[in-house]
Amino acid sequence: MEIIAYDKAQLNNTAVALGKFEGIHKGHMLLINKITKLSQNAKSGESRNDENIKSVVFTINMNEEKAINLDFERYDIFSSCGVDYVCECPFDEKISRLSPEAFIKNILVERLGAAYVVVGTDFRFGYKRSGGVDTLKRYAKQYNYEVIVFEKLSVGGEVISSSAIRKLLDEGNMKKVTEYMGRPYFISGEVTFGKQLGRTIGFPTANLIPDLKKKLPFSGAYETRVYIENDSLCYKAITNVGSNPTVNEEKDLNNSSEFVIETHLLDYSGNLYGKNIKVEFLDFLRPEEKFDSFDSLKKQLETDKERVKNHI
Repeated sequence: MEIIAYDKAQLNNTAVALGKFEGIHKGHMLLINKITKLSQNAKSGESRNDENIKSVVFTINMNEEKAINLDFERYDIFSSCGVDYVCECPFDEKISRLSPEAFIKNILVERLGAAYVVVGTDFRFGYKRSGGVDTLKRYAKQYNYEVIVFEKLSVGGEVISSSAIRKLLDEGNMKKVTEYMGRPYFISGEVTFGKQLGRTIGFPTANLIPDLKKKLPFSGAYETRVYIENDSLCYKAITNVGSNPTVNEEKDLNNSSEFVIETHLLDYSGNLYGKNIKVEFLDFLRPEEKFDSFDSLKKQLETDKERVKNHI
């Protein structure tokens, strides 16, 4: 997979998925799976075009809020889906002032060489969001591309969206987040040295300092599973998200710079310092709290451990 800037692209005969793709959920996957299928069909001779079609994800980067998926996480997901190109487009003044037709002509046609344009029903583009699906269809014959539109997906009557996922993260509802995204929410990074207090009570932890751009779940303890570097094995774990006040510290839980991710892996022994791990959030256990003593903390961790250990 190749990552390119939209104003440097010189592609031809492509299937392009348009959107923000900031927090990649099941709705986005409909678009991504469609363009990769079109590309595969072209290679097998089932497409309308003789020449191979390349799949392109065109991402419009708004940078408005904390990221559900950081850039490298999005790239990993796109690559695993078989996407050929990711075309990055910052939402700057130049882009914001393009008319819908100019966007189609200058970017979709001349830069990306779109043979197929794949969008959701609510996709908007062009100056003051004046363009939409109808606009794409209006110019399709003139610029020789086909428009493929997907309806928004819903779960229990609620539309799947990045804003809905953010709300669920703020509530710590990781089961629904997994349902909406099609994969567990995860945080990854290099294990760093912490206070090592957990080790003194029999609960050593792997500590991650989260990227300040990353959206974090509600402060508290979670049932998680952990992957260590490129090892295919995963480990059941308990993860605390927050400022970790332990038994005698007062910290502002809303100050993201104070936040840490502390994970105790069940049935694992070894040195994780300096290694990269991926922590997937499965279920909420309890809110973060300050304990009266280390004995109280240990007792609660034992309860958490049994709950996670016995959960299938």
